[in-house]
Amino acid sequence: MVMIIIIFIWGLAEATWFFIIPDVILSLYALRTKRFKYVVYANIVAVSGAMLGGIIIFIWSSLHSESVETMMLSIPAVHDYMIEHVHSSMSDNTFTALITGPLFGVPYKLFASAAPEHTGILLFLVFTIPARLLRFLSVSVIAYVLSHYVFKTLFMRMKIIIWFVVWLIVYIIYFNIHSPI
Repeated sequence: MVMIIIIFIWGLAEATWFFIIPDVILSLYALRTKRFKYVVYANIVAVSGAMLGGIIIFIWSSLHSESVETMMLSIPAVHDYMIEHVHSSMSDNTFTALITGPLFGVPYKLFASAAPEHTGILLFLVFTIPARLLRFLSVSVIAYVLSHYVFKTLFMRMKIIIWFVVWLIVYIIYFNIHSPI
């Protein structure tokens, strides 16, 4: 139960200010959980946290978009060009941008902050579900299958070391791509 609460908080935090995606904790949970239905449940919990975070950012941006943008720019690896990209892609096709944007390394929180200019909160939330669930569940399924079928004979400690190294590499690459220098 503690892990589920952490997953909810992580989803909420990443949708607002935290810069490590919920996929990290969800994939660890998928490695360690025996029953796949609990992995799906954890993903729904993470999406719920992300939705709450999205609501917070959406409302805040509706009231004070400049302060939200300033806060976004204080988050590691968030830059002006990302914010410009989000506004441009949402102007082109709001709903495609909401669903595909976070799949390509653009933080969901940037879409939540730009959304009030392009859509209402209800449609934003409706599109949040597939936007978040698609990537969360994809990563969780991969982790679950690798842990329980492909590498089922490995000790859990080794699986966790591999998990850690994979995410370390992902974030080294991500921060190198999005470094300010």
